[in-house]
Amino acid sequence: MSVAADPARRLIEHRTGRPVISLYLDLDRERFATAPTRSAQIRSLIDQASRELDAANGLSHDELVGLRNDLQRLDAYLNSREPPFQGAGALGVFCSGQDELFEVIQLSRPVPGRVVIGRSPYVEPLVTALQRRRWLVALVSRRAGRVLGGAVDSLREHANFDEYVHGQHDQGGWSQARYERSIEKDTDDHLRRVAEGVNQRFREERFHRVALGGPVEIVPRLEAFLSAEVKACLAPGRIEVDLSSAGDEEIGHALAQLVLDDEKQCEREALDRLAAGVGSGGRGVGGPESTLEALNERRVQTLLLEPGFDRRGSRCQSCGLLMLEEPQGGRCPADGGPLEALEHMREAAIEATLAQGGDVMVVRHHPDLGPLQGIGAILRF
Repeated sequence: MSVAADPARRLIEHRTGRPVISLYLDLDRERFATAPTRSAQIRSLIDQASRELDAANGLSHDELVGLRNDLQRLDAYLNSREPPFQGAGALGVFCSGQDELFEVIQLSRPVPGRVVIGRSPYVEPLVTALQRRRWLVALVSRRAGRVLGGAVDSLREHANFDEYVHGQHDQGGWSQARYERSIEKDTDDHLRRVAEGVNQRFREERFHRVALGGPVEIVPRLEAFLSAEVKACLAPGRIEVDLSSAGDEEIGHALAQLVLDDEKQCEREALDRLAAGVGSGGRGVGGPESTLEALNERRVQTLLLEPGFDRRGSRCQSCGLLMLEEPQGGRCPADGGPLEALEHMREAAIEATLAQGGDVMVVRHHPDLGPLQGIGAILRF
């Protein structure tokens, strides 16, 4: 299953056709860790947007005034103490005073700094950054347990189980058999408490996958206490870390290989579904023309894109029809409405997919979309 970014879908559903400024601020720790470097980037982006407004065509006087006010608001906000810079790889800020829109979205991964002025929010970087799955991680030993969650590069602890388990001290006068049974009962009680913490967190918050880590003889015992819904999301394999000494960074590195394998498998399954449907009258289409046709018919369940795919095209401003070429006369062939020239069909295809409730998957690990010119879609019908 691919991951559609809920914030991006919400922004697209909010679309009214009024101008909106979409600003992405790169917070890469190696380049923009300090206030002066962030301020320089903010200044550059605001100046770029101001120059675009000076040269803009097709905007009314009221729209220009509104956008200049929006730029001032963005400038003041980003240079204040309000933005959630801490722990973020990037920020996406979307502003339209005419539309009463001001939304700030924190991204865990860096994205290039960019500002876009258009009739709808620019969400492609948002979708790409938020495609990463959210993981729930449970690490156990006989005596301890930790439950963490979030994106793989920004895990945070939800629960810590550091408790007495019989067996840490000498057995005294106990018989060996009774002593061993007591140890195992204490261990099972401990693992049951950790599992209850995992089950509760999974119910309370959305996670896409669950990973377990610990000694090879202990992890299956923990798994036995997990709920059916948690088991259904378990990633294959096991995280190998020493719970007594591993920090969050080490845990993240250990989880990274499981995440990579899971991404590859997720893409493989989607590409296999696409291949099974393309050219057989099934639920799959490939190539720009066929994919746009499916988008126009609102049949797309999952849009598949290569990272570098893009094309020019046009879109009807009244019915939203997407076309690779502009028809003669510059009018929509469906309803005769005016056409909007598109420099980036990639963004328009993503918008259309989200608007019809579909998901977006950027395929990074397999070359299958190459023969399809970088784009395809799994269909609902």
